[in-house]
Amino acid sequence: MLTRLRCHPLTTIRARLTLWYVALLAATLVLFSAALYVSLAYQVSSDFDRALLSEAKEGRDYVNVHRGTAALMSDRVRVDKGSVVALYSRRGSRLIAQSPEHRPLPFQPQLPDDQVSEPHFYTVRDASGQDWRQLVLPVVSADRVVALLLYARPLTEVQAVLWRLALLMSIAVPLTLLFATAGGLFLAGRALGPIDRITRTVQRIDANGLAERLNLSRANDEVGRLAATFDQMLGRIQSAFEQQRRFTADASHELRTPLAIMASQVEVALSRPRKSSEYRAVLASLAEDIQRVSGLIGQLLLLARAEAGQVPLERQPLDLGVLADAVVGSLAPLADRAGVSLRGERAGAVWVSGDRARLTQLIANLVDNALRYTPAGGEVVVAVVSEGQRAALRVADTGEGIPAAALPRVFDRFYRVDSARSRGAGGAGLGLAICRWITEAHGGEIGVESDCGRGTTFTVWLPTIAPPTAARGEAEVLEVAPAPPAMARR
Repeated sequence: MLTRLRCHPLTTIRARLTLWYVALLAATLVLFSAALYVSLAYQVSSDFDRALLSEAKEGRDYVNVHRGTAALMSDRVRVDKGSVVALYSRRGSRLIAQSPEHRPLPFQPQLPDDQVSEPHFYTVRDASGQDWRQLVLPVVSADRVVALLLYARPLTEVQAVLWRLALLMSIAVPLTLLFATAGGLFLAGRALGPIDRITRTVQRIDANGLAERLNLSRANDEVGRLAATFDQMLGRIQSAFEQQRRFTADASHELRTPLAIMASQVEVALSRPRKSSEYRAVLASLAEDIQRVSGLIGQLLLLARAEAGQVPLERQPLDLGVLADAVVGSLAPLADRAGVSLRGERAGAVWVSGDRARLTQLIANLVDNALRYTPAGGEVVVAVVSEGQRAALRVADTGEGIPAAALPRVFDRFYRVDSARSRGAGGAGLGLAICRWITEAHGGEIGVESDCGRGTTFTVWLPTIAPPTAARGEAEVLEVAPAPPAMARR
């Protein structure tokens, strides 16, 4: 029984994804806010300094210089409310100070240490803690500085603008992050919900629940494709599990029947004393049954090893037509006894890379299968042709044929169209399954076409290769092992 795993809320993908998203958004907002604040502060300060400089240059026009002494026409100088203006000698002594309220300077002015010809800006603070922006503009006469004109204005408006901006950002950024967290959790939950559904489905699945599917409709995104892939995987597992279950049941049935027959023969033989000839007959029958069971076990072992990838192939260049002719020659006596015409057809050399023993077994299985289900007077033709980049091996007979409903399953293990008749013929229904494995192991395909009452054609397609430099395939004589035991297809 599967145990439902529980995760700490902060260790889930949803939480981690949201935290990373919010952290990235927070860093972006902080950087953006800082850049906005610095940019606006610079812009506002620059505009403030330009306005102060313009006002100071206008006031400098009302400074009279007579015999090296500067005087300010205070009655004509425009001074905005809150601003102050003062005139200093070049040595730093104040000549006049004026403000709209006609009060003295509220702060200690800062003057340049040496004689300069350019405007100088300073930020000074009065006794109450108020910051002032001070501009010192030199008054030049006869190419020399005769006085210093000071204009100052409080930074209240600039600081108010920047404070309102900072307050707005301090409120907007946390609110934005709060909404982003809620939205991130919602969107992450919507996006990762199917994954949680997959997890719950996996926890419910056992050997009896392989038919369960996710069936998500979101097939165009990553999660939808993951769910579709998971459904396909479940389908393959279910198919393999059902096939394994059928295989186990069929193998048990195939082995139980001959073992029961052998047991009954032994019981009958031991039921009373018998002649030696009768005992020999029983032993001969037991030897035949044991040979058939041994052949079945050998075929099962071969298929099991093949599925596990433990049957190596010794590949070499082979002329498929020559190989087919050798099999036809080997099985010709069997065809003669059955009264069936067996012949091979090929047009030139058709070279493939394959395992000689396995390909011989493949052809022999197909030919032997065709001979067993072709009545006397019929014909079996083994043809090898080249079709583009593939070699085609066709084994066609004029036998009874296979019903259309049975064609998709003829390559399944233990499948028979007529189980009673096939068992009587000695087949276990594994021959065509072995043929399919040999074909696929060589990178090929196998198919079947049938017309009931007219015959059946099995076709094997294999990749072709270029003829080897020293091609001796057509001249050499192949020794082919006798055909294996009957491989029934019906």
